Amino acid sequence: MNAYIALEKYIVKEEMDFGVGVPVTLDETVAMHESRRKKEVMSYNNWLLINIPGKELFLDVEKSIKEQSDDVLNTLMNRDFICSLFVHEARILLKKLEQNLSGSSSFRTESTSALSDFVHEKYELILNLRSGRDLFNFVNSKCITHDKSKSSALLYSHGIKGCSYDNDTGKRFLLFNAKKDIEPLEFRDAVLQDSIFIT
Repeated sequence: MNAYIALEKYIVKEEMDFGVGVPVTLDETVAMHESRRKKEVMSYNNWLLINIPGKELFLDVEKSIKEQSDDVLNTLMNRDFICSLFVHEARILLKKLEQNLSGSSSFRTESTSALSDFVHEKYELILNLRSGRDLFNFVNSKCITHDKSKSSALLYSHGIKGCSYDNDTGKRFLLFNAKKDIEPLEFRDAVLQDSIFIT
């Protein structure tokens, strides 16, 4: 999917209330005007045409979890993701199973069934969150340090590329791993009459 970014914002992470990453825009005019030039210097504004992953791989911060794309929902119901998010509870469950069923011939069957029930229960909990923003905050609450960059990295490691959101400039995408997910396509420049100055 094509998007745009001001040159000096390329690969510069920002912290938002729903993640840490690089924000890009779908509107070239926005990227042009977010580009800066020094006051009283006749220099060009510089921005990039870039390629980013498709919007179906982004968590929409405003939509409910049930309204998210199939790709995002598949990530959220994945056993590895659930066990990573609820790692402490998953370890307790497995330890209890090991103590109760150790040496039993049915250990494998019963532990698989119990883990499946655990994943389903936690997925239902996630599914009832009101929005993608609430999901990110929930993930961040499970992080011991409440570090938004680590929470962003957890979501990214399971296939969610970032968050989509709207602000006063229109539709935006926050990429959790811009170095891997931004492909520069074309350098663009121009002198803008009403560009933003660095004073």
